[in-house]
Amino acid sequence: MTSFVRRASALATAVVAIGLLGARTGALAGAPTADSSQAPKKSVVVLISLDGFRADYITRPWAVRLRELAARGVRAERMVPSFPSKTFPNHYSLVTGLYPEHHGIVANAMSDPELGKFAIGDNPAVRDARWWDGEPIWVTAEKQGVRTAPFLWPGSEAPIGGIRPHWWVKFNGTMPYADRVRNVLEFLDMPADSAPRLVTAYFQATDDAGHNYGPMSVQNDSAIARADSAIGAIMDGIAARKLGDQVNLIVVADHGMAAVSTERQIYLDDYITMSDVEVVDWTPVGALAPLNGKLEPVYAALKDKHPHLQVFKKSEVPARFHFNAHKHISPIVLIADEGWSITTRARAVNAPRSANGGAHGYDNQLVSMGALFVASGPAFKSGVVVPPFQNVHVYSLIAKLLGVTPAKTDGSVDSVRVLLRP
Repeated sequence: MTSFVRRASALATAVVAIGLLGARTGALAGAPTADSSQAPKKSVVVLISLDGFRADYITRPWAVRLRELAARGVRAERMVPSFPSKTFPNHYSLVTGLYPEHHGIVANAMSDPELGKFAIGDNPAVRDARWWDGEPIWVTAEKQGVRTAPFLWPGSEAPIGGIRPHWWVKFNGTMPYADRVRNVLEFLDMPADSAPRLVTAYFQATDDAGHNYGPMSVQNDSAIARADSAIGAIMDGIAARKLGDQVNLIVVADHGMAAVSTERQIYLDDYITMSDVEVVDWTPVGALAPLNGKLEPVYAALKDKHPHLQVFKKSEVPARFHFNAHKHISPIVLIADEGWSITTRARAVNAPRSANGGAHGYDNQLVSMGALFVASGPAFKSGVVVPPFQNVHVYSLIAKLLGVTPAKTDGSVDSVRVLLRP
């Protein structure tokens, strides 16, 4: 049984077992557990993230159910992630409509002079609202009386703006996919007067396989099939509950994936003394904090020294990246070319399997960084493929689907109105 934390009031919370993952067994999709008269009557948004699911994966033979979903609804040629094309920054951009320089989650690993270190995983910083700027869609919705259940989504464990979602759960990356699917469907089984109208879920198989074995590997093909099966189970569960005219199902990825190799590595210690810097984040977007007045010497030692490495002071990062306006961005930003990695010779000796696998974080306009976007439901057109669009527009799209007034963002629903029925 999954224990969700339910928001009891603005000042108190209580852990409640809401019956998810009960004693039932059977197929992933499960069976309806509530009478159809108890099904939610207002439209519901189910937002699913497939971490690292590159946009072109949908054309591979194993993405059968995703292609079915796209045929029923809409998909983008690719969705352009925000820079850097990494997991936490982009999951938070999707739900805030802000570029990382405006929402503060600028990397998977960051440093703050007052707050200390931030790293993904089971880390107290992840649950500290002071790291998370902006207003995620669940906060927008809860402020306007719409219940939400952002399940396993970055940021959902923190009381952002002093507000929690109605249901949330501590991240558990080992939770079986069958359990994640049942969680989504059992939220849909709840009576209309208590059910959330926004439910999210997260599946990471394609990110894990892409990193460890590369985007073209047989292991990644298996991960695509696994992710596709989970989406198919959710589709079947919605159909079994006869909720197809009420549920808008949106499937996204945070970024794509590029192949990397130990033959394409940039060794920082060939150019600088490593004791002169704190390496806040490594690759393929490096974040350096020079120590003891070493900014200029370190910058000069790295600038234009390697043909596959761009080096910028924070203030010099090109405007198209939207990446120089937040205190969490380090003084020196390194950007490796596609397929290249930033490391040191000492680190390379004990390189992990992923050094010959895959990576993301690169220039967000690269096709290899393009993310999946597929959606189907009563609000969406049918059988439409649209040109690439930025992921900062997704927040405003969901706000429109929920009928809530959005916060100020870097995106606009007008940029994705082509997805919607008149």
